[in-house]
Amino acid sequence: MLVAIGRIPARVHFRLVVPHCDTRLTLTNARLSMTKVPHMVLFAVFFLLTLLQFDRLNPRAFRWSLLTTAALGLLVELEEGASRTGNCRMTDVLPDITGAVLVGAVLFGLFALRRSWVSSSTRASASRQLPDER
Repeated sequence: MLVAIGRIPARVHFRLVVPHCDTRLTLTNARLSMTKVPHMVLFAVFFLLTLLQFDRLNPRAFRWSLLTTAALGLLVELEEGASRTGNCRMTDVLPDITGAVLVGAVLFGLFALRRSWVSSSTRASASRQLPDER
């Protein structure tokens, strides 16, 4: 992770400037940002890997993983602005968060399906017991 974070400034030999970021939250900026499919995919993977670091997959783990993903997205944008290697737009954090939310929604859906499948199979096995076993 440290190598990945240090890669952007290392490309310019750590000659950084004060970042000039576009902080306008406009639909035009958001539309431009949401075309960054690689950002969505990479940050979705980061979210999943962060989530797997927790002992239990509960809402608290999802919240912390989402916060960490958003913080990394913000750090990448600031690095791009400070190193002048990319666009520093605050709306560029949107695809990062979108990728994380999509993975989170899929996982929540899978957990809900699993929970309903386990509960229905438990009920079915309980109804199949013989009357004298109850």
